Amino acid sequence: MRFILLASLLCAAPVAAQSDWTTVQQPAIWLNTFVDHAVSTRTAFWFDGHWRRMGVGAEPQQLLLRPGVQVTLRPGLRAGAGYAYIATAPYGESPNAFPLREHRAWQQLSLATQLADVSLSQRLRWEQRWGASVVDGTLGTLQYQQRLRYAARAQRNLGTAVNGRALLGFVANEFFLPVGHSDAARKRLQNRAQIGLGVPVGARQRVELGYMHQWNRITPRETHEINHTMTLSWYWTARR
Repeated sequence: MRFILLASLLCAAPVAAQSDWTTVQQPAIWLNTFVDHAVSTRTAFWFDGHWRRMGVGAEPQQLLLRPGVQVTLRPGLRAGAGYAYIATAPYGESPNAFPLREHRAWQQLSLATQLADVSLSQRLRWEQRWGASVVDGTLGTLQYQQRLRYAARAQRNLGTAVNGRALLGFVANEFFLPVGHSDAARKRLQNRAQIGLGVPVGARQRVELGYMHQWNRITPRETHEINHTMTLSWYWTARR
């Protein structure tokens, strides 16, 4: 919980310092899937996919596909790496001028621990990103960026669901920090704070419904973008 509060404070500082910027607030819907499927006692195939829409789903926002591999280093500690493809549309009240396409490599460490009846997880992810605009159907020159992401999540069982399996409640926060760029236009900060409920629907599956407060600092347009996002996520976990 301390990590979640710290990330929230890091987010609030630049907002306060740039109060003269334009602020836009808009609704969004994200449909997500997460697959964590063991292929050996220590190694697992990972995939997460995200279909993101603005408003009540009518306006496209982003498609993200992220396969990878995770390796258990010791109980609770895992290392992972993989690739991601991202297609972003001009969206919302402060849109990009053109659609964006991005190819991304990522590496991460994740740690899962237990504190009484609360399950805690933390993830530190490093990303190498190559992105460009699509103008008149032509992809421009890919520009390189790096980014560090830190996520923390706490969850606990809340009781018994109708199907006999325990409901869970969760809170989470993730902070994004661009690293090593002198170009201020690339220093786009982001923070995602979430709260929600999860329902196990089988030994390996669960569904989560949540609310996410997503904040983006869009430097070129001096805009704070706040997306009030409903999330619906499906998880598949098969461990050996």
